[in-house]
Amino acid sequence: MKKINFKKTLIIMILFFILFISYMELKNTLRKIKMSQQKNKTVNMMKINNSNIITNPNSKEVINSNTPENLDNKKPTLKCWKAIKRKDSYNNELQFYSKSNVIIEDNTIEITSKKETKGSKLYTSGLVESTTAYKYGYFKFNIEISKGKGLFPAIWFLPNDGSSLPEVDLFEMIGSEPHIFYGVIHFTEDDIQGSDHFKYKVPIKSQYSVALSWDPTSITWYIDDKEVYTSKKGVPNKYMYIIINQAIGGVWPGNPDNDTVFPNKFKVTSTSIKPLFKESRY
Repeated sequence: MKKINFKKTLIIMILFFILFISYMELKNTLRKIKMSQQKNKTVNMMKINNSNIITNPNSKEVINSNTPENLDNKKPTLKCWKAIKRKDSYNNELQFYSKSNVIIEDNTIEITSKKETKGSKLYTSGLVESTTAYKYGYFKFNIEISKGKGLFPAIWFLPNDGSSLPEVDLFEMIGSEPHIFYGVIHFTEDDIQGSDHFKYKVPIKSQYSVALSWDPTSITWYIDDKEVYTSKKGVPNKYMYIIINQAIGGVWPGNPDNDTVFPNKFKVTSTSIKPLFKESRY
């Protein structure tokens, strides 16, 4: 009788152990699924179906639109981007932005910076703006950069209503430190200007991807598909347009020196723009 009871107890213990292991494996699997769902929450929200286009005939706004701005595996076109001529500069920058320094062709947006006199400036470079403004979404750019003191490439967002803030800097780098990428958000809160930022060390290589996920409560930056920083401060709730440019000189990057090679280029080789809302700027 004792032997039978011992066998029953042993069997019960083995079954309990098996059930416990199964429970722990299931719990771990569910945890991983939850983490994956949270990480991809915004991207999944931006997946778009052609049948779900909603437009307001009295507005420029389009919701969930699968249009040329969504450039996954598509070529950027002049309809999506516009080269800007601008002689004025800020922060003691030295460039004249010329349309002739920008090429939008095939699958690239190419900005060339040159050491040449134009007007009162000793350098020329390029600046491109999106022809559409966006509110919330996922924005990814594959880029190629040049190094050299005084170079200041950037991809950033400004409000479509003409105000200067908030400003979201998806990508910034100074040419004297090409291994460090920056992301910044500038904002006002209770009439006080504030900011939040990060810097991230990258390996030196020929191409990078930089991305931004923006929803009503947070902004998250990605570098080479790795999540690197999230901010919940000053998150914009208005339409923003995109600027791609390369400044020369200025307070932060400093002026070019004899080792800075001209001409040099800042390239966007492909883009993926998936907005939740958008409106035409023109």
